[in-house]
Amino acid sequence: MKHKQKHQTDSSTSTEKPALLYPYDKRTDIISLPAEIENEVKNMALTKGVPLAMKKVMGLTGAGLKVSKDYIDNLIGRNKR
Repeated sequence: MKHKQKHQTDSSTSTEKPALLYPYDKRTDIISLPAEIENEVKNMALTKGVPLAMKKVMGLTGAGLKVSKDYIDNLIGRNKR
């Protein structure tokens, strides 16, 4: 009987973060998402809450909390003045 040898994965590759789909501009803190995703995020913010929408934006762009919250607030029309 032959035994299959289990392959060990390289631990250095398992800790790497996946590439961001829509990286934001870190210099200007500007997030640019396609209209379809922007509408999805806006609907999510309005129906399921801003924190969940922020989490999605952060996952797609790599932006931090403040940049993501500002983006969502602008998207749903809650601009601070």
